[in-house]
Amino acid sequence: MELYNSTHCRSSCYSCCWVAYRCLDPTKYYSHREQVLRLSCAAIPDVVTYDGSSSNPLSLIPHYQQEDLIALGKLVLALACRSLLAVHRDNMQASLELVARSYSTDLRNLILYLLSNQARKSVTDLMPMIGARFYTQLDVAQLRSDVLENELAKELENGRLFKLLVKLATINERPELNMEPTWAETGDRYMLKLFRDYVFHQVAADGRPWLDMAHVVSCLNKLDSGSQDKICLMSRDEQSVLVVSYAELRQCLETSFGELVQSAKETV
Repeated sequence: MELYNSTHCRSSCYSCCWVAYRCLDPTKYYSHREQVLRLSCAAIPDVVTYDGSSSNPLSLIPHYQQEDLIALGKLVLALACRSLLAVHRDNMQASLELVARSYSTDLRNLILYLLSNQARKSVTDLMPMIGARFYTQLDVAQLRSDVLENELAKELENGRLFKLLVKLATINERPELNMEPTWAETGDRYMLKLFRDYVFHQVAADGRPWLDMAHVVSCLNKLDSGSQDKICLMSRDEQSVLVVSYAELRQCLETSFGELVQSAKETV
């Protein structure tokens, strides 16, 4: 198995060379998720057996790469048979027969190629054997990427609205600020209190709590974007009625939260 490593050769210019894995063993992998394996300990032997006195440290890489391909064949065979004993010399033929009975011809040919005594094997020769399935896996990977991207977009939206809720929560019903007990009930903060009731505390005609997540999300999104849409805010005693835009409410929110931040800095 060949791994690409960005390094420079001993020449007059920098270039990229191919290195050997040298640790491709059934004990050096773990299952990341269903049908996905991750390998570890890449090129560890190069580190622990490094010989700085060697005049040409890259001369043995072709040999190591051939060993990697054989090790890859044994790894695939062990995974197919679900047993480390499957790659033992005495069990090899029985293991190959099991693969032939249980898996596709392509997998059997792949294993035979990797374990063959062919003088020179190459990773590029493996593609024709797995080409048809390669595109299937590529399609699955793209689909998974789309799903993860959609989920990430949802979390980004959640984080944005969470910050907005934090600002509202730190302002609404605050007992006092700078020795002013009525700070949260006057000025801009009073409009934010009425907005809180408009978003979260509405009731149906018969007095039952009106719980509508779409209403909550819509209001918060409009507040966050500073929409010019206007809403009617009413106090709980129905004595005060205000018609304001989301843009005005957003300005009130930022101004009030700025006062909190400034007060916190002065206290520190």
